[in-house]
Amino acid sequence: MEDIKKLLVYFRNALAFSYSWLVLCTVLVSLAGGNSEVTVLFLLKLLTLCAWGSFCFVFSFCTRFMRKRGFVADLTVFFLLFVPAEVLMFYLMGIFEGTGTPALWITLAVIVAVFYVSALCIDIFVMRRRSKEYTEKLMDYNAHNASK
Repeated sequence: MEDIKKLLVYFRNALAFSYSWLVLCTVLVSLAGGNSEVTVLFLLKLLTLCAWGSFCFVFSFCTRFMRKRGFVADLTVFFLLFVPAEVLMFYLMGIFEGTGTPALWITLAVIVAVFYVSALCIDIFVMRRRSKEYTEKLMDYNAHNASK
């Protein structure tokens, strides 16, 4: 029961952060574009997108089932769950009206690819090196304590 409560807290926090951030960005873009209207229907669609993204995040990174798989697997599952829903919501929100322009599709693909590659590079070059350092220090500490 405690795990479900913790997952719901993670979901709430992710939803609150993502939704407030995207509402702020939406308002700024609409004001900068000269359109001072943001409809309730658009905000509900945005809430749906954020709720699905929050669910995907919590499932991919916070559950016991996925925790054993490693970061790259977590990230891959997150992208596989979220990107198709994101594209669908972009259509429903009117961002990709009709079939969308090639520029919009290329922009979306580049954004997804850049985020995925950036996360992989962070995992490979930063986190693995730190985990090796941590393991070495832990082994030194254990060896030091075993000799006492």
